Amino acid sequence: MARAKNDIRDFRSEVISGPEAALLLGIPERTFRQLVENGAIPKAARGEYVLGDVSEAYWKHCLAGEGLEAEQTRLTKAKADIAELELAELRSETHRSAAVMRVWADNVINAKTRLLAIPTKIAPELVGKSFQEVQMALKTEINEALQELSEYDERRIASTAASFRK
Repeated sequence: MARAKNDIRDFRSEVISGPEAALLLGIPERTFRQLVENGAIPKAARGEYVLGDVSEAYWKHCLAGEGLEAEQTRLTKAKADIAELELAELRSETHRSAAVMRVWADNVINAKTRLLAIPTKIAPELVGKSFQEVQMALKTEINEALQELSEYDERRIASTAASFRK
């Protein structure tokens, strides 16, 4: 028996199983069970669900505060945060950690080289000097090497950071 063209059947009152509901919604059965346990989808008697109730509850869940709208808000905020960080970097207010680490690694290597060169550099000058003179000369050289290490060179960091952007 053929139905009339304008005769629309209402499937919302159909009773379906949990696996059928998961298949209909296009989600894994485990996800469907979690949604039922969390109360997002109303529990049914004997593992049977009313199709209309399941579909309505599922879409409300997807569009609720922890659904699509919240994800779009989170994405928009993340994009804004990235834009702010990029702007701060372009203004040289912040620098990428990799650039700062590279500059400071270079500084440490330079300081090590400078400190290890002290004996060779000043040993000839210290021959025949008193203990206090040797001590003072060594202290002066070490302080100069450490002073060089402590100097903050923003231009060097900015140029290193710019090389990371290219």
